[in-house]
This record gives sequence, structure tokens and C-alpha cells, in this order.
Amino acid sequence: MSIFDENKSLPALSLNAYAMPGFQGLFHRVGEEWICYDSGNLRASIYFLSLALRELGVGKGVGVGIIAASSPQWVMFDLATQICGGYTVPIFSNISSEHFEFQIKEAKVKVLAIDSWENLSEQNQPLVKLIDFLIHFSLLPNGAKHKNMLSWNDCIQKGENLDSDLERENFEKRIKSIDGEEIFSIIYTSGSTGMPKGVPLTQNNMVSHLKAISDFFPVKPSDLCMSILPIAHVFERMVIYYFSSFGLSVYFVDTPNNVGKYLPEIRPSILTVVPRVLEKLYQKLIDASNQKRGPVRWLVKYAINKAKTADPNKVNLRGTIWDKLVYSKMRAALGDNFYLIVSGASALSLPVNRFLRNIGLPLYEGYGLTECSPVISAECPTHTKVGSVGKPLFNLEVRISPEEEIQVKGPSVFSGYFNRPDLNAKIFTDDGFFCTGDKGRIDKDGYVWITGRLKEMFKTSTGKYVSPIPIEQALCQRASIEAAQIFAEGRKFTSALIFLNQDIIRNRFKKSEHEFNAEKALKSDRLNAALQKHIDSVNKHLNEWEKIKKWKALFAVLSTENGLLTPTLKLRRKTIEKVFAKEINEMYE
Repeated sequence: MSIFDENKSLPALSLNAYAMPGFQGLFHRVGEEWICYDSGNLRASIYFLSLALRELGVGKGVGVGIIAASSPQWVMFDLATQICGGYTVPIFSNISSEHFEFQIKEAKVKVLAIDSWENLSEQNQPLVKLIDFLIHFSLLPNGAKHKNMLSWNDCIQKGENLDSDLERENFEKRIKSIDGEEIFSIIYTSGSTGMPKGVPLTQNNMVSHLKAISDFFPVKPSDLCMSILPIAHVFERMVIYYFSSFGLSVYFVDTPNNVGKYLPEIRPSILTVVPRVLEKLYQKLIDASNQKRGPVRWLVKYAINKAKTADPNKVNLRGTIWDKLVYSKMRAALGDNFYLIVSGASALSLPVNRFLRNIGLPLYEGYGLTECSPVISAECPTHTKVGSVGKPLFNLEVRISPEEEIQVKGPSVFSGYFNRPDLNAKIFTDDGFFCTGDKGRIDKDGYVWITGRLKEMFKTSTGKYVSPIPIEQALCQRASIEAAQIFAEGRKFTSALIFLNQDIIRNRFKKSEHEFNAEKALKSDRLNAALQKHIDSVNKHLNEWEKIKKWKALFAVLSTENGLLTPTLKLRRKTIEKVFAKEINEMYE
């Protein structure tokens, strides 16, 4: 019997694992040091928080919102809420006031936890009046921001005041009595149009999912894990509870920008990422190699080109002279202790994918949706095929419809959107399969391949259909292109905005940061000729109406802070259309 059969809820799994003899704790980077939350600290804090939250009215049918960076406190607050019978509602700090108010009201959020008042956008700060209680993870900011405002320490103190032998006994009873059908979280999807949709996930959804994941990714008690993605995203949330279930040590990074600094320091064996993180690591390695001079530079560049082009399905470059002289040093710069690197949320460009695998990193891609807790399929150490998203989890049925849509059924799939009977009638087939909206295929070996998105199909003014995602992925296979967005809906031809990586372009012009002129570079015949050549190579594989007739290259900061990226680091299509309307319209003049 597995731990997932013995423990039917996330609190039961986590608290039992925290009591394991070898458990070192959860670590959080604060300033220049790692703060450790050990077994005793975690258990006591969760217990006192649960008493305090129950006193504040948290119980069945009550939502608790969290706007905070990933940290042990996030996890403790989440578990304490579940023990009270409530559910957590992760909220991103930079959402619109309209969406913020909608989520608070629909999910019946009565308590809101924040790690910093400044992280709450200025437009959303007045809306905290909709909340009964506001809890601040650190010291309260100067000047009351809410009539019922408590600090983290206030909550712990409140719990200590309620402590008794009877409460401790009831605490254990509540953990054991958590029902599998209880909602542990309502997660709102970051839809680009209309109001967000609430995805209620139950304890059964997540625990059954963790059990299935354990077949794909077995872990060892000695494994060290680094967390760099927001726990508010269901992928990282699932990952943290998977690690917690086995009592693994987790290091929560203060900012993704410091990943390169912490990797050789912590030497993690497991890392979960989105493609954008891997692309930045890839660029870091390339930039370091560009600093070489003389014959060594030639050797390194040859090794890099070989790693970018060789097919890892057919060639193993480990043990070669290139591995000894170049790749081993690249791995050392990343800690050289990896057992698993799992990438999800969107597709990783093929050159980066090949490069990282060929230099010896154990990289695996997966695919999923929030509605599926979230993983549907994944590569793993026992089965890989570069370019695919692996095989379906063992607890799921996955099929391809006549329209090439990926459809899925199983215990980790949700039962429908929160308060949306209109949508729920459309998203499930008559025999109970969830319609993902993604197009794909399953090959003869059982590997799933993503080929597009049913809903993201553009219709030109001439009546032709254009699927943007495969074209965008093809464009981004060039390292200097950080992102690309295709336009064709209602237009007479297909065009593209191409977002360039300024560091790469600057290095190719051999300019220092002070010398580099972005505006001048964009007008360079050399740069534009290179980009046109790449676009021509992409166009060769497209139908005539899909071919990119006009394009415009830009240097722009793409981030969640400025709203151009979703929390999972995908482009926000509608926002980009609005922000760059002038540039888009110029292509059609």
C-alpha cells in the first residue's frame, strides 16, 4: 500500500511526511541567507494557524485568498485553510480590478493573506474592503490598510491562546476526517478573453494525481528540490505537495533572476520549470562560451552547434571529447547534480530542447491543464521522445477525437467549472471525457504530440484558417527570437510581431551595453536580412495563406509585471494587440 492509499488528503500527506526522521525542512531565501522551517516549526505553525483561521470564520464553503510569492508560509497557510474545511484561492497581484473583484465575490473569499502590501496593485488596494480579514505575512505596514488586519505573528498568537489538549485532539481528528470530495482549492484560469473561470479541485483529484506521478518520477529521500515557479500556478502547487509527500527538502528561491546564482550553491537534484526559465539558462551558458578566445572558442562553438543540432533520440554525446572538454563544464555551472528537470506550461523550442539534453541534462517535457490537476502526459526516465510530451499518466484515459482534439478522463480531472453550468454542458462528451481544446496525435508508441489549439484558429478575410501556435513555435527556434505572435484574424494576410532578445543581438553586433543602440540595430540591413532568411525557411513549410507576408521586429520587455505575459509566462495575445496596435496596423497599411 502506498502513502497515497494511506493518506487521503494533502494535509495528511504533508504532516506525516514532515514527521519523517530524515526531513530537513522547507527553506526560504531572505536577503543573503536561507531560513529553515523544520518539522516542529511547520507542524506547530499549521496547527496554530488553523485555530486562528477557524476563529476568523473559515470553514466549509469559505474561501481564503493568497497573494504572495512562493514560500513555506504559503504552504502552511494553504494547509491550515484545508484543515479548517475551507479552500484557498490563489490570486495574482497584477490582475485587473474587475477580475480581482469577480474572484473575491464568486469564490466567497472572506480572508485574504498577502506577503507585501506593495505587491497588491494600486488599483486593487481599495478592494480589500470586500474582505472580512486581511493577514500580512510579515510586520504590518505603517498605517492601517484594513479595519481587521493581522500579522502572521498575530495569527500564531491567536492560535496559541486557543490551544488546549482538546483542540490538539480535534486537530488530529480533523486531518483524518477530511473528505476526498472536499474542494481544497479554486484556481482561476488566466483566460485572455472574458471573465476568468474557476477550477475547483478536490482532495481526491490531487491525491490520485500525486499517486500517478509517483509511477513516472520516483524520488529519493536525499533529493534536494529548488522551487522557482509561483505556487499559485497549479503545476508548481502539485509539485510542492509531491515533494512534501516524501519529506523532501525544498528551497524556495526569492526571485527567478537568481536561479543561476543559487544552482551551484544548492546543487538541486530536481527542478521544475517553464520553457522561459530554460531558455534563460541556455542563453547564460551560450553567453559564457562566447567569452572564450582563440582555438578554445572554436572548439566550444563547434560543440555548441553539435549539441543544438544532434537528435538526442538517436545520438548520445555523453562520454565524447565534447562532453569532457565542454559539456561537463556547462553542467558544473548548473550544480551538476540533476536527476530530474521537468518542463511544462508550454512547448520548449526544439534547438534549446536538443541542446540541454545533449549536454547531459535529464530534461523531460510534460503537458497538462489546470482542469486536470494538471498533468495529462509526460516524458520520464523510462520513456522519452524529444518533441513529444510523453505518455499519458497511468490513471488517465486519453484519446484523440475525429476533430483531432485531445480528450481525457480520469480521477484527477475536475468535474466542472465553478458556478458555470452553461460551460460545463459543453466541455464534457456524453461518455464523460473532458475536451481540452488542444489538437494533437498519439503515435504508434503511445507518445502524445501537441499540434495546435482548436480555439486559437484565425480566419482571414479571405475565409482561410490559420493556426498560429505551430508558426510561432517555428519562429522561436531561432535563439535570438524570444517570442513571436501571429496575426491573421479578419486580415487579408498573415503577419508577425517578433520580439528579439536584446542581449543576444547586442553580442552579435559585438557591442557593450553602453555602445548598443537598439533603434539603430533594428534598422540594420544585416539583422533584417538574417531575420528574413529565417522567416523564409519557416514559410517553406506553410500553406500560401499561412505564410508570413509582413513582420516587424521589436525589443520589448515581456513580463508578468507589465501584463504582456500570463503567470505561466505565455504571451497575452489581447494585451499585446492593444499595446502594439500601431506596429500591427502599420503592417496592413
